[in-house]
This record gives sequence, structure tokens and C-alpha cells, in this order.
Amino acid sequence: MRMLYECKDIPILGICLGHQALGYANGAQVIHAPEPVHGRLSEIEHTGCQLFNGIPSGGGSGFKVVRYHSLVLDAKTLPSDLIPIAWTSCSDALNANPDLHSSRAKNEKSNSLNKKYTKFTDEMGMPATNGARFDESKCIDTMRYTKVLMGIMHCSRPHYGVQFHPESIATCHGRKIFENFRNITTRHWLNLSTTLEKRVSLQFPSRRQFKGLESKLLMNSKCGSGKGLDGSNKPDHILDCSDGDSKCGSAKELDASNKPDHILDCSDGNKERTPTTLRLRWKKLEGIATKVGGSANIFCVLFGNGLAEDTFWLDSSIKDHGRARFSFMGGRGGLLWRCITFHLSDQSDEAGQAGGFLSVEDEKGCVKQKFLKSGFFDFLKQELQSFTCQKEDYEGLPFDFCGGYVGYIGYELKIECGAKYNRHKSQAPDACFFLADRLIVIDHCTDDVYILSSVPSIELHNEMDMQNIQQKNASTRISLNGSPENHQCFSKHGAIESSYSREDISSSSSEHNYTKSNRAESESWMEAVEMKLLRLTETAGKAAEARRKSPSLSIREGINNQQEVFKLQKSKYQYMEDVRRCLQYIKDGESYELCLTTQLWKHVGVIDSLCLYLNLREKNPAPYAAWFNFGKGDICICSSSPERFLRLDQNGILEAKPIKGTVPRGNSQIDDEKLRTQLQHSEKDQAENLMIVDLLRNDLGRVCEPGTVHVPNLMDVESYATVHTLVSTIRGKKKDNVSPVECVRAAFPGGSMTGAPKLRAMEILDSIENTSRGVYSGTIGFFSFNHTFDLNIVIRTILVNRKEASIGAGGAIVALSGPECEYDEMILKTRAPINAVVEFENQSYLRHSRNGERRAVLSKS
Repeated sequence: MRMLYECKDIPILGICLGHQALGYANGAQVIHAPEPVHGRLSEIEHTGCQLFNGIPSGGGSGFKVVRYHSLVLDAKTLPSDLIPIAWTSCSDALNANPDLHSSRAKNEKSNSLNKKYTKFTDEMGMPATNGARFDESKCIDTMRYTKVLMGIMHCSRPHYGVQFHPESIATCHGRKIFENFRNITTRHWLNLSTTLEKRVSLQFPSRRQFKGLESKLLMNSKCGSGKGLDGSNKPDHILDCSDGDSKCGSAKELDASNKPDHILDCSDGNKERTPTTLRLRWKKLEGIATKVGGSANIFCVLFGNGLAEDTFWLDSSIKDHGRARFSFMGGRGGLLWRCITFHLSDQSDEAGQAGGFLSVEDEKGCVKQKFLKSGFFDFLKQELQSFTCQKEDYEGLPFDFCGGYVGYIGYELKIECGAKYNRHKSQAPDACFFLADRLIVIDHCTDDVYILSSVPSIELHNEMDMQNIQQKNASTRISLNGSPENHQCFSKHGAIESSYSREDISSSSSEHNYTKSNRAESESWMEAVEMKLLRLTETAGKAAEARRKSPSLSIREGINNQQEVFKLQKSKYQYMEDVRRCLQYIKDGESYELCLTTQLWKHVGVIDSLCLYLNLREKNPAPYAAWFNFGKGDICICSSSPERFLRLDQNGILEAKPIKGTVPRGNSQIDDEKLRTQLQHSEKDQAENLMIVDLLRNDLGRVCEPGTVHVPNLMDVESYATVHTLVSTIRGKKKDNVSPVECVRAAFPGGSMTGAPKLRAMEILDSIENTSRGVYSGTIGFFSFNHTFDLNIVIRTILVNRKEASIGAGGAIVALSGPECEYDEMILKTRAPINAVVEFENQSYLRHSRNGERRAVLSKS
């Protein structure tokens, strides 16, 4: 508002709330719209003024725009200073099934414009500098009172407002509107340059005063403010108050130039630490994954002993449609291995107060604790910067993850990403990660298996050491029967070179004494894994199946609870009341979309969680599934997530794949196809998805190069074992000066789990939901040593913690939502994980009963 009052001579374009602010600042009233309209398309007719120059008008013209608003300016209260310039078309009926794809693909060609009102020009034959002036005949009143007002302009100032969103991916001619406003701005300053010069001379009789101010501004711009006097690095004074998600304040600046020159070692005090150079060693075993029983069998044999403590498995358990190609797995052990656990402090309830307690356990079981005042994201960023790796070491690998941090970030860490507060504290750690320097990778496309190990670079004593390494590099491919073959080498070692001396290593990383024996240990581990995999061919597929049928742990404690059902955190009535509260917030213009969630709990006792996960992945395979067992934290995660949160590849491309819109699978092929088609053309589900797409475009736009954010796939239908979903893909090129962690911070939590505008949505949801979300709604995945990452959205997930299983579920509430339907959708999303738990317990109960009967028979005999 202050900008509108003080910047009378500066061109301003207000969008949505900015449009309403422009009207309110000049005396118009803001009222409820005839109906809330969010993520839906309307056809627009306009007066043909400069802002809409070259854009068609009216019903059937193809000028469709996306609207996100519950409030409007009351056209009857517009003062004489404000001129209406756009309305919803009389033929517009908010099509139930708008073709978003065709709307997005409309070209910007000029059609015949609506010439209903007379346009005045100045003596140069150009439109007036303050915009077009119009006939004030009463015929204009007929339109402004019978349609929804979509655009206004000030009669004497270069101020414009539009109620719709020209920046939305589905708005036609949006780019043309911004080009027109740029032209308005340029023309305005050219025409007023003489007047402005005279005004400056009057206000500053001594030009020295103005020149001094100008030189200071120039100096500031050169000192890192990033803004010149001409504002050339930002849009031309566009006032977009519709989102409010600036994420400033507690959120750290994204510009990497603001980071300190040194790297803090948060795990060992505030001392400078020289980055450790890592060399990657890897082997490839061609075409053996299926022959040895698949990824489940490989995991169970290599890492499934006992309760599989301190193990991870990023499991692409569905391979169709190219949704995911690789699975990554690993366990305790390795030169660098450690487990980190982070809990937000009780004081981390408000932005600016973030901080928490970090626990670090090394491979030998030694635990160190430290309070991180700056929070977890800063720690993770510094940790990743403390390692460097050689690009040539992983060239030739078809995947990004070559070792690094793998784990989860809980939803409540939103407090470090711009959220104002956390009303609820998670019982589980707010983040848990393994630092994994050894891992196994399965390529589901080629059936290849990779064995990887990263070791710190050390200086060799003499040429003899190098010759020995080179002889090992000239290794042969081992066939499945163990005999060597004369083929291309699939064992790769980076040249062992040191970027710093042995003394540097001991001083910068005194807790690790890396020697050649450590490297030999790494080689020995890789060889042992290779031989173990090759010996699996005779018993392929048996380990995983045996584990599913016979858990490694008797669940006697859980047997008595076998009949206990999952308990909803809120009753059906309470959940539906929460939906109604969300709808009221939406109606009042507080939000466009609110992703309401709840949780279910069940006491399960001490169980074999790996067996439970194997059951879940068989019943509900997913491309971004995951298994984690954090032994010290007593946390097991069994996830069958179908949704990618964010990925950064080696080319610097960021990709998000939000899911919004879910329906059940049909009982027959005909019913299934009918449900799929209904989802594809559902106005409500399209609106949900579109709002999150626009939100994520905004999130990625903060960390990507201008003009690179695009949407290659909008609202594709993807099908899973129990549901069909609407999925979109957003991509952009990361800025060079932005770190991977800062990319995640800019978009976390995933917009599909919050709603829009994100910050306000999180505030509202915190006030409605009465418990923390914890791991649910957060993200699981990896941050690689080579500065890539891939993270999912934690949905369709079972968390086993403190002998209790919990499942989170929810749905997006929009203006078209109904309480009963939203409750049914929430229950639908719990079906797969609940069935996995119930079936697992039933099987375990039957096995326990049969064993008891056998023991009884034996005792009688």
C-alpha cells in the first residue's frame, strides 16, 4: 500500500492481491467474489488498452486466464480515477473441463481487438503516457456491474492491476501482457525524462547533493547488493502481492557470494577445515541383478542380517514408464561412515530461533553431541562443501549418487525455510542421515549391479605404489562362474593424487588416520561383495522370500495386539469439520489451497520392520520407495512414495514432479479406464495440480537462471497398484552460485504437502492440525558428494518408532472440495500401507500359532 501512495510516477502492475490493493488505495471496496475461483480458467474481454495490446478479446477468442481469488473489487465503488479495462466474458462459464494443455500452447498471434471504446492518443500519435483514456459514456456501467472485474488502470498514473495471474503456466498471452507492461514502462520514462530532470533540479538546488547520493547507490550496487540504479536485474516494478512467499527473514540468502570464505566443521568446533578430496572406486557386474534374485534378494543377503540396523535402501520398486531406474543400498561400515541425528530445540518455535541438537555416531559406535545454533540446513551445506571429488572418477556411471548423505528431513524443519513458527514438536528426530561412502547400485534397465567405495585421496610413497595400482586397474571382468575373461575392464580407480600433503590430512581431519591400509580395506570390501553376489546365482530369489515368510524376530510382544486396529488421530466428524474450516479460510481469501493431513497409529510391539517393508513393496511398488533403519534412534521407515520432491542432476538441471489429484483403481478394466478418464478431466483435480505447479515454478525460479523454468509435462496420469494420480513435471537450470542445499531450502516443504500461498498455508495448517507431521510430509533421499541430489515426498509411508506404527495421509482442500469426499480420499491413501501392516501381522500371527501347535504336539509325544 505504501508503494502505491508514494510511487505515483513509477509504473506498477498489481497482480491479484496487488490489483485489489490498487483499487483499495484509491477508495474502492474489496468484497467477496460471487464464488471462490482458484486454479480455474476464464475467458476475458478487455478494452484494447496498452496493457492488452495485440491480445484477442471476448468469448471464443482464446484469451483464457487462470484465476486465484476469493475476493474482488466492487465495481460499483470504483472512483473516477480508476478505469475498468477487463472483465470476465459474458460467454464464460468457468468450463468444467478446461483444456489446460491447449490453453498453454496458444501462440501469441494478434487477432482483431475489441474496439468497443475509443482510444485517445497524444500529439505524437502514441498512446497517452498514462495509458489509454476511454469514453466515459454510461454504456461502460452495464459491463462493469454484470461481470466480474478483471482489470483496472489509473487515469493519471502509470498504475495497472489485473485480478487474474498472467504468470501462470496455463494463462494464454501472459508473456505478451508482461511485454506490453515493459513497453509501457519504457515509454513512460522516455516521455517523462525531461520533466523528471526539471523536478530533480528543483528539489536539489545543489546538484552535488544528488550526485553524492547517486555515487553511494552505485557503490552499494557494486558491493554485492545486486541492484543497479536502473534495476536491470529485476522485473520492472511488478507488484505481485498474490503469494507473499518471499521467504526472507530467517531464511538464508540464496546468493552463495554471501557465504564465509572458510568452512566450519560443525561436528568438531568452530575451526576451519580444508576440504577432503575423495577418490571413487567402482566395479560393474553386467546383467546379473535378475540372475541373483533382484534388488530385494541382494539387499537381504548383503544387509539383511538380524534387524538390518543402520541400513538404507532407496528402492525403485516400479520400473515402468521410466519413472525410476536405479536402486541404491548400503549399511554400516566404511572409512567415512557415520550416522547423524538432529532434533530441533524447544526454542525453535519461531523463525529466527532455529537451532537444535546434533548427535554424530561414527563407525565404531562413538557418539558426539553438539548444539547447532544456525540449524540443520547450514550444517548440511557446510558438510557437503567439506568434500570434493574428481569428476573423471564417476564419468561413465549412468547415475548421480556416488556416495554422500542419505536419509530424511522432517516436515518441522520448515522453520528453517521461512515458516513463522512450529506449533507442534515431532517425537521422532527432525532429520536423520547416514554418511555413506560404500553402496550398491542396481540398474533396473540394464540389469547391471555396481559396487562403489569412496576413499580420501592420499599421497603415494613412490612409483612402485602407482604401478601396483595400475596393475589392479588392468583387471578383468569376472564371469558368473568366477573365471576371468579377456574383456573390457569394469573396475575403475581414479588416479591416486593428493591435492594436499599427508600433514594436511592429519591436521584437518585428525579424527581419521587414513592410510593405504584403509584403501586396501576398501578394495577388500568390494571384492568380498562381488564374490558374494556371484555366489548368489545358485540360490537366486530365495533370501528375500524366506525373509518375508520367516521374520528374523519373533513378534511375541505384538501378537496380543494383532486384532488392534489403526486409530485415527481425529474422528470422521472432526476431520470433516477441519475441511470446513479450510473452506472458510479459502472463501475469506486467506489461501487458495490447503493440504490438510492427519495421522493413524497402531501399537505393533517389537517387529521385524524389514519383513514389513518387503511386504509393502510387493503389494504397492513405487518409483521413490525407501527403507531406513536408524538403529540408535529406534526408527524404521517403510515408504512406498510415488512422488519426487526435487532432483538436481550433474548438468545442473532441477526437476520437481508434484502429485495432486488421486482416484482409486477400478475393479475391472472398463471401470479402471473410466476412473482414469474422469481424473484427467476433473476440474477440481486440475485446479489442485495447477496451483502446485505454479507454486513450484515460483520456488524453482528463486534458484534457477531466469527464463529456464519450464513445464515439459502438465497433468499426466500415472497409475499405481491402488490409485491413479495426476503428475506434472517442472524443470529449470540451477544458478551457478547456488548450492544444492539452498535449492532444497528454497522449495521445502514440498508445495504438494502445504498448499498455496505456501507460508500462509503452513500457518493455517499449523493452527488446524493438532500434532506434528514428523517424517511424514518431509523428504527422503540423498545428497551426493558430486553435488547432486534426489529427494521424494514422504507419503504412503509407515513409520515404526517406539513400538508404534504411524501412517500420515491427507488431501488438498480447494474451493470445489466437499468434506465427505475429502475424508474418503484421505482414507483411500492409507489403504496400501494399512493393508501391508495388517497382512504382515496376520501372517506373523499364523506362523506363531502353527509353531505353538507344533510345540504342543511334540510335548505330548
